[in-house]
Parts: sequence; C-alpha cells; structure tokens
Amino acid sequence: MKHIFIINPIAGKRDYEKLIPIIKAQFESDDQYQIIITETKGHAQKIASTYHQEDDVCLYAVGGDGTAFEILNGINEKVTMAIIPNGTGNDYFKMIKYDASNIAQTLIDTINGRQVMVDYGKANDLRYLNASSMGLDADVNQLANRLSDKLFIPKSLLYIVAALITVLKPKPITIDMYLDNDRYISKKALLIAVMNGRFYGGGFLPTPDANIQDGNLDICVVESMRLVRILKLLPRYFKGQHVGLPEVSFYKSSYVKLKTDHPVLYGCDGEVNQASMIEYHLVRSGLSLRIPKESDLV
Repeated sequence: MKHIFIINPIAGKRDYEKLIPIIKAQFESDDQYQIIITETKGHAQKIASTYHQEDDVCLYAVGGDGTAFEILNGINEKVTMAIIPNGTGNDYFKMIKYDASNIAQTLIDTINGRQVMVDYGKANDLRYLNASSMGLDADVNQLANRLSDKLFIPKSLLYIVAALITVLKPKPITIDMYLDNDRYISKKALLIAVMNGRFYGGGFLPTPDANIQDGNLDICVVESMRLVRILKLLPRYFKGQHVGLPEVSFYKSSYVKLKTDHPVLYGCDGEVNQASMIEYHLVRSGLSLRIPKESDLV
C-alpha cells in the first residue's frame, strides 16, 4: 500500500512543516509514500478523485474537518482514507477514540495502524463524515466563516463568538421531517442537527449517543423558544447536557428528509449550502478508514 499525504497548509496552526520529516522517517523509500500540498479550496477533492481501488493507496487528510470533507467527496469506492487531526476543531477525529494530543505520535500510529469500516452521511449530493445541520447551526457556521477573515481571535473561539451573536436574532424555521418506517414530524425549530458523529463547532455535543458504526444518523431537533431560554440552554447544549429538556427531541434513522417552506442554509462538516429540501442517507460501512491500532473502533 502506498501512503498519500494530502496536506492543507492553512489548516489549524499552519504548522504542517513539522510533520513532513516525521512522515519521511517512517518509510524506507519514496516509492512508499507521497506528500501533496493543496493549493486552493477544492484541490484535495480533485487529488482524491484520481486514485482508485487498484492503486492500493491510503489517502491521508492532514488538516481539519474541512480537508477530510473534501477528500471524502472526491474519494472513489473502496479507497482507504485516514485523518491526521491538524486543524482547529478536529471534531470527527474525536469519534476515533484515540488521544490525539501528540500530533506526531498520532501520525506515526496511524501510518502503522489498521483499517476499519465506518458509516458516512449524504445530504443531497454531498457526502459528510460528521455533521450536517440547518437553522441556527448553519447561520453560526456562515458567520464564523465570515468572522475568520475579520477578527484576530483564535479560531477555536470563532464558533462560540458566532453562536453568541447569532442567538441574539434567532430565525426559527418550520420543518416537515420524514424518517424511516413512515415516521413524520412537523415542528417550528431553532435548529436541526443530522449527525453521524457526536461533536461539531470545536466541541459542541448535540448528539451524545451517536456512533459512526451503528448504521444510524442521530437527529437532534431544538424547538423555537424565547431568547432568555436560548441563553440558558446554550451552555448545556455545548456540554451535551440538553438530553431530556422539553424543547429538545432526538431521533435515530438511516434516512431523513427535511422540507421547509423557503430555502434555508444548511451545513455539512462546516461547508454551507442552501436548499428547501434535503434528503439524508446513511451509507452504512461505506468508508474504509485507517486508524491507530489503539483505537476502540472495531
């Protein structure tokens, strides 16, 4: 197997250069690995699309959740990928259940790791590893992206700042939601998160029971409420302590269709789009993922 390291040079602390000598030290020859630095948005997706099963490669997403999102949307069937969490939030990597505090050791252990099969989601034509949401969450995502070019604050705080600004002017949306087994729900919602993983936004925990190998999407719906109540709920939502609150509902389903009466923003692993109807499908065991041997995933 050849190891292809697709590195986003502007992800996280932008310190990717320290990883290159570590990569080189793990291999006896250049024939066993290749390092590719992305140049523009979308470049990682194009690179990933050039490899096929017969090439016998593992594509390493060296960056944040956005880099992994691009590679997932370019990867061909039965090609293996791996994630080296060198971004800001690294929310999806938390699902791998491995201590990534030492990025160098994480890199080495992944190179010498093993493959498992994991689920991923599809929102209309987009694949996503971790999270998709609409309503407040998508508005926060869009604002965080805008603020990143204007505010000189750590990226880890951007999502929190954007969330605090956005909740001051919430925009509830009326949704019709269709799930497996002909289940139908209609609500006026503040936000809807359709999750494969548990975390987003650098640590927010909307679906504490989500599992990337259980064949289900986990859906969290937060109903519309007054601003005072939103401000009280937000810290609990961040910590995953909103389970059981009367304004919050949870569902599990491998299929979700969301319809709104007007086009609304929705995000997939941080990438924001717009639609009035989104169909979600869970692709069970659809991705071969290389992980450290010490991970609890099976």
